[in-house]
Amino acid sequence: MLSTAVQDVFVVLALALTLFVMARNLRAISFAGISRELGLIAVGMAIWGGYHLIHLVFLLVGPILADGGQTVQIGTVLETWVRWACETVATIFFLLGVVQLTWRFGRLMESLEQSASALEHEVSVRTTLESELKTAAETQRVASQHESDFLLGLSHELRTPLNGIIGLGSLLGNTALDPAQRKLLATMEQSAQTMLARVSVVTNLSQLKSDQVEVRNQAFSPAEILKSVEALFEPSARDKGLVFAAEITPAATKQVIGDSRLTRQLFSTLAALVIKHSPPGILRGLLEVEEEGEGLAWVKFTATVEQLYFPPEVIERVRAEFANMSGDGGVGLAICWRLATLMDGTLEIESSAEAGTVITVCLPMRRDV
Repeated sequence: MLSTAVQDVFVVLALALTLFVMARNLRAISFAGISRELGLIAVGMAIWGGYHLIHLVFLLVGPILADGGQTVQIGTVLETWVRWACETVATIFFLLGVVQLTWRFGRLMESLEQSASALEHEVSVRTTLESELKTAAETQRVASQHESDFLLGLSHELRTPLNGIIGLGSLLGNTALDPAQRKLLATMEQSAQTMLARVSVVTNLSQLKSDQVEVRNQAFSPAEILKSVEALFEPSARDKGLVFAAEITPAATKQVIGDSRLTRQLFSTLAALVIKHSPPGILRGLLEVEEEGEGLAWVKFTATVEQLYFPPEVIERVRAEFANMSGDGGVGLAICWRLATLMDGTLEIESSAEAGTVITVCLPMRRDV
């Protein structure tokens, strides 16, 4: 009797602990979608544990409540018919739960295999796509290099005859010509100069696109660069009715260390761009140098043109891909942006149809001490 009672206690405690653990993890069981399967198993264990609990109670209090003959009779019924019925029903519930749980795991394994197969296919597709993209990028790089080489060679071939035309036109202008001939000569010289400027733009863009530009630092004065650019473009600005009004702060007259060649090219391209697209009016400029300590100085040039307007789509297009611009100031803006980037600087444009355009260039330099 004692061994039977110990067995009942062990079974009841083990099943109670199992049911407690299952109850504590109801959320995980529900998330996994196996609530019904484990519920059937739990019912089977509860029936089995219930029988052993009743049997344990009978062993403890039966002899007290009934005489020996009744105790033996009740015990026989409990250990035969009642035990058989409880174990049969519990086994049915338990087997139903195990069978459904096994089926569920089988479906889960099939789903995992399908997911693994789909993932393997996706990885294969992505690997193939990555390989194709690398091949396309390399092909585009080679094509771009060939394009740049071709444009550089073509621009060289065009520069020579254009310079010859301009030189011969200058010599012809020193001879005796009637007014009609001189007018035709002026038109020819202007056309040749315009063509030469277009060729220079193509050359600059090709060099910048193929990263054939090297930054070389040397001491120079930003004010002298701006003054030389202003003197160079003053005649063409005057012909368009534009007046330069440039203000240079005292700090900008001192020397800094940077790439004077690229800075001059940036200011020149910016001046040509503004003169080309601006109606008659005043072009205001401000050149200043802001020091930050440890020898670092920012050369800042701000150009303000009230009559000039760049549509937002032009500015965004240039920012997205500087090398593919044409018309509407795109090429000039692209070159300016690229030059500023090469010197680790920035170029910002604020443009509206009402207030005009403000172009701000900031270039990091070292102070010459």
